[in-house]
Amino acid sequence: MTTTTAGPHREPSPPRRTLTALATTAALAALTACAGGAPAGPGLPVATADTARDVVRVADAGATPRVVDATERLGLTMLAAAPPEGNVVVSPASAVVALSMLAEGARGDIALALDDALGASGQERTDAVNALLASLEAYDGDPAQVRADDLPEKPLVHVANQIVLDDEAEVHEPYLESLAAGYGAGVLHTDLGTSSGIVPLSEWLRFHTGGLIEESAIEPDIYLRLVLQNAVLFAARWKAPFDVSDTAPSPFTLRGGDTVDVESLRLTETWAYAEDDGWRAVRLPYVEGFHADVVLPPEGVDPASVAPEQLLALREALAAAPGQTVALTLPTLDVPADDPLDFRPALSAAGLGGLLDSVTPPNLRGISDDKLYVSQAWQQALLQVDAEGTVAAAVTEIGVAEDAASGVAESISFRVDRPYVFSVSADDTGWPLFTAAIRDPRH
Repeated sequence: MTTTTAGPHREPSPPRRTLTALATTAALAALTACAGGAPAGPGLPVATADTARDVVRVADAGATPRVVDATERLGLTMLAAAPPEGNVVVSPASAVVALSMLAEGARGDIALALDDALGASGQERTDAVNALLASLEAYDGDPAQVRADDLPEKPLVHVANQIVLDDEAEVHEPYLESLAAGYGAGVLHTDLGTSSGIVPLSEWLRFHTGGLIEESAIEPDIYLRLVLQNAVLFAARWKAPFDVSDTAPSPFTLRGGDTVDVESLRLTETWAYAEDDGWRAVRLPYVEGFHADVVLPPEGVDPASVAPEQLLALREALAAAPGQTVALTLPTLDVPADDPLDFRPALSAAGLGGLLDSVTPPNLRGISDDKLYVSQAWQQALLQVDAEGTVAAAVTEIGVAEDAASGVAESISFRVDRPYVFSVSADDTGWPLFTAAIRDPRH
């Protein structure tokens, strides 16, 4: 999740075409914890539970549609709960994977709350998330591809999961086994109470985002017992690419009413187009497997206020819509992962405030016998859109601590000239990988 808010400061993320200066150490060349099960690198104390990954197909996971719907709702909750200033990019999918890993160890009332927020419970939820992750594996590849001058010919979607254990953590082995089997999660041991102990977390996420996100947002804490990490990296070319020579400044009305000129792409093409209750949307397919929806709200409406039912109606209309000739004007984007956003407010808004209670800790006894609660919850995300295509990356980190007391015929004009919603989803499942509220596309 990216916005301007309090949190550990990060330098702006480098543009894709300047990433060649980034280096990936030999120790990270084969890091573990890819959702597809990459081997461990020799430079980090990474291990996996003695449990093979159980790959589930979408056709065999009946709860998948419910989890996809819940992912959409959580993503919109995250947008709405973020500060209202600036652009906000979130990865609903990343957040759901991290929370689902946490839910593997939840019991009692907090387990029921997680079941409700994630759309399914128990093995049904595990299988659904497992299947959604597996459905992306055909597009997995080397994260370093995002450092190339050109986007890959085939879409790249790289997902990785990891659990980081503090040196003093006592975690039940069945919990680690469930993360290995359901999520392909590796295990890293470090000292979460020191700055040097957080460095391996940064190295892991830097590798799995191709260097687009550079540092962990987790703050050292002597009471931290574990951190759940998920990384999602996406890079894809447009099926109908824009001509760079047609890129030119175009007026854009900011949320406050001021009009500015922003660099914008222009193309007239046949795309799915829909309208519903004053909202307008166009669907832009990538070369295969994925699409972007650009959703334009009525004038004066904040894009982050879109209701799940409104977005669902637009998505269903787009899926059923015949192609129409649309003359599109779309701002280019370079929304960096400057400052991690604390998404604990979004957890509370999603009915998961009990996870944050250190006085009466939630029942996470499936993880450990210690009294644990969520003390930190961060998401960092970035979004780049240009004539060639899209690059996006996100990292979700959930820090679990021990209670201190206890230890987008006749062409349709579609001019994106005011704040709007931009999202990236999988074609086959509709799983929303990234959702953004763009209030100011200048960069």
